[in-house]
Amino acid sequence: MKLLLSPKKLSLSLLVFTALLTTCQVSQASTPFTSQTSAVKEGKIIGGTIDCDNDGRHNDSRVDNNGDGIPDQCVNDTSATAKQEINTDTPKELLDKLMQSLTEMTEGCHETTKVKAGVVYRICTINNEPVTASEALLEVGDGVGFWFKNNKVVAIRYFHSGETLFFDDQQLIAKFSNDEELQSDFTNEERREAENLAEYGYQTIFQVFADESL
Repeated sequence: MKLLLSPKKLSLSLLVFTALLTTCQVSQASTPFTSQTSAVKEGKIIGGTIDCDNDGRHNDSRVDNNGDGIPDQCVNDTSATAKQEINTDTPKELLDKLMQSLTEMTEGCHETTKVKAGVVYRICTINNEPVTASEALLEVGDGVGFWFKNNKVVAIRYFHSGETLFFDDQQLIAKFSNDEELQSDFTNEERREAENLAEYGYQTIFQVFADESL
């Protein structure tokens, strides 16, 4: 049985993915002191909690590292509570953020298109490495698209349904079935099917362009 998780439960996996993309990061306001979680163990918290990072939440701490009674740095709260703003994103909001990160990752790529037997094939490259590849029926647009980072598939989208899969080091970590459903637990069959697609599904597209160059 498929398990549809709330955005809160899935957010950590999605954050791992966005860290791989390096373009979809949680924005943070500048802080008056360098934030180091380890400093809490080494120093002493002075006074009550304050808002160090200007996020509107008084959940950060001033820390005295040398015992002189003067705050040496401000440590931001990195607990699950502090991440509430991220965790409460709806599936649609999370998907929008991830799709935006994919768009930014592929911005400025060089696209090549080929039409063969009623199918449109596209590859877009940066520095001669693929960042996107797709195939779609010419008349109806039904097809599938792949996104790559370091020559590994990080996302797949089925154009007809909008179903989108995300991968971390070629392992399936999330599936958006639509704007309302988000899945992170998969059967062995589901995982095998998706990961096989991520490994082999784009090769027909590449072959079309390889044949053209002969």
